[in-house]
Amino acid sequence: MLIPLSANYKLFIISSVVFILINSIENIIHFTIGRDVYDKNNLYISKFIKPTKYDIIKIIIVMIIFAFLQGFFTNYINYLFS
Repeated sequence: MLIPLSANYKLFIISSVVFILINSIENIIHFTIGRDVYDKNNLYISKFIKPTKYDIIKIIIVMIIFAFLQGFFTNYINYLFS
């Protein structure tokens, strides 16, 4: 059974989920660049470095916090302009 949600809650949920999906890819790329920074002559990602389980947990926690903030501010700005 689906619970009917108002447009504001739908916007909050969609904004948060999209933020998590898109930025998780970006965060893995940044993680790889940060681990590969010891090679100063290398201006591109030479190899993909898989984060450890602990690093993935840290990334997910930060993503959830910022996804919540993204959803909140998107919802708030939508409220201001509607």
